[in-house]
Amino acid sequence: MWLVSGIDEEHRFPQWTEAVEFYRQIVGDWVAAHGDPDAAAARDLTTSIADLPMGQPHQVGFPANGGDAVRFELTWEVPSVGMDHFTAC
Repeated sequence: MWLVSGIDEEHRFPQWTEAVEFYRQIVGDWVAAHGDPDAAAARDLTTSIADLPMGQPHQVGFPANGGDAVRFELTWEVPSVGMDHFTAC
């Protein structure tokens, strides 16, 4: 599953295309609300996400403005199978 995380939320998607669409939306919304979307850094970020090759992860962090730094991440989450116990057959 693809995991999209940011600020205080996590969302899982079975397909990369769905995950990256959501990731682009939340990062773009945050930049529009907290920064200058026309600034060079914002344009570079938007371009890097828009041009992200199929199936690739991405992460970005923004400096703290009087609080914790803000991080967004798009990653492949390897499911953990319950190997915390064994059953004898």
